[in-house]
Amino acid sequence: MIVEKIPEDERRNEVWNELKANLNEIKKPKNVLLLGEYGTGKSSFINTVITALTGRYRYYADIGSGNLHCTTRLHKIFREEYWNPEKEEDRALNLPNFIDIIGLDVQLSNPFEVDTVNSQIMNLILNGKLSEDTDLLDLGMKLKEGKKIKEIPEDESLVIDIIVIVVSLEDDKIQHTLLDEIYKESNKRTRQFPVFAVLTKSDKCNDQKKLEKKKKDIAEEISIDVKKILICKNYHEGQNPDSRDVEILEFLTKLCDPCLKVVKLHKVKVEEEQATSTPIPPTYGCSLM
Repeated sequence: MIVEKIPEDERRNEVWNELKANLNEIKKPKNVLLLGEYGTGKSSFINTVITALTGRYRYYADIGSGNLHCTTRLHKIFREEYWNPEKEEDRALNLPNFIDIIGLDVQLSNPFEVDTVNSQIMNLILNGKLSEDTDLLDLGMKLKEGKKIKEIPEDESLVIDIIVIVVSLEDDKIQHTLLDEIYKESNKRTRQFPVFAVLTKSDKCNDQKKLEKKKKDIAEEISIDVKKILICKNYHEGQNPDSRDVEILEFLTKLCDPCLKVVKLHKVKVEEEQATSTPIPPTYGCSLM
């Protein structure tokens, strides 16, 4: 059987229409949080998605180089900042808001601790307790010093709707402890969040078998379907949109599925067992010599 190949432009139009259909069913833009360690390409991926949507590369999320953090705050990139199409009918599309944060430090992950620095920061962001431009580097230093955060009320408009975990293919290692922390925060605390993943810097890995194995390993580590993982080479300044647009827009279509919802968990309360004291047996007048 011969499968006829669909021309690239035609396939892009098909995917775009599928994405629009999903967006028309969404009442408001979803808050999409990018999570990962430092240097995996979180900010670059945000710029890449917006490039695929608009056809123009711009630094909506700031990117850097070297060993210092570039993104140190909670940076929310609103749909209105990047989406201003020529067609009036497309302007109201509820494309997502992207939340860019500081890279998580794997050295602050500990499988034997419940509330690590990374876990506390993720929990605050996921549940809408940190406002835009919160200094996350400063917060991390305070938590590392053992300081306690004052109770912060939730803001429903800031609650995360989708988590995208970003992993670099440049590094052969899988940060199991960090991924385990992300899994726990996204599934077992107060809410369950839809989780996806992106493997960036695909140009750094030429071994297809190795690439597919890492994709499978990551899926198992965070307990998601491999179809919810995108393998991607990010756009950079000066590059024109190309065939990678189709896969990026397909991935965005999955993120914007109206069936995906955050579930607020209801924990069952149980009565605490009363401690019972062991009675001291009578001595019947006997004394110890």
